[in-house]
Amino acid sequence: MIIGRNWGQRGIILGTAVLYLYMLIFRPKDAWRSLSNGVMMFFGLLTLVFAAILLASAIQVLIPKDLIQKYLGPSAGLRGVLTGGLLAGLLQGGPYAVYPIIKGLQEEGVGLSVVISMLVGYSIIGSGRIVFGLAIFEAEIIAIRVVLGVSLAVLSCVAIYYIFGD
Repeated sequence: MIIGRNWGQRGIILGTAVLYLYMLIFRPKDAWRSLSNGVMMFFGLLTLVFAAILLASAIQVLIPKDLIQKYLGPSAGLRGVLTGGLLAGLLQGGPYAVYPIIKGLQEEGVGLSVVISMLVGYSIIGSGRIVFGLAIFEAEIIAIRVVLGVSLAVLSCVAIYYIFGD
């Protein structure tokens, strides 16, 4: 587990180790400052990530499996793929919160097309970023982004359904 569960994780872990080895040799002050900042950030986010994982587990247990199957399972067809993509677009929080929820649904029998559409919908629509956008941009720009995001999510979900099926 220390070197990751898959090659993506191993790449990040080994890449980080190589970077810190380089820093320790050639820029030791920066290495120690960076390590200190990283440890502080880790402990600052630890409870949030733990709570997000617990939330995902609770959702997985509290939502009846037959309800998940009815609206997001293979029998839901294109409607289920669209529902999954649009619902995920409404989810709040970072990937540390949303990805465990989507993974939990996958473990409850939601198919590949719904999982992919949820990941795409979450990324494209990004309702959690609307408030931040409004703090910086005019409402018209954010409205256009949201309309385009929802439209692209719907088009993507349809394509995902026809590419991957139920």
